[in-house]
Amino acid sequence: MGGNRRYPDAADERADEIRLEQEKLGNPVSLTTAEVRRTGSHAEAPEPVPVIASVRYRVVYEEPRRVEGEAVAWTRGAVLVKYADPMTRQDRFVWVYANAVTRRTSR
Repeated sequence: MGGNRRYPDAADERADEIRLEQEKLGNPVSLTTAEVRRTGSHAEAPEPVPVIASVRYRVVYEEPRRVEGEAVAWTRGAVLVKYADPMTRQDRFVWVYANAVTRRTSR
């Protein structure tokens, strides 16, 4: 006899748990191209600048998270921040408003 597919089995439940955990990690939200353009002319950093940036994350809602990263480009009003995502350790690049970034001090 076949199994009863009206109810999820353990594999279905585990897949749901994994998906929920991934969704809780959220995704970083970068400024749009239009928002970056409105902040001024673009400049590339000759060397990355260590910074701490407030990056918006979209979970079910957006939440700002403090991250340590590097400023790799900027305009008068925005900064392109490169940082390692704390959960996945993958490099992320997001544009944020300049007032969301502070230069890190040497340790």
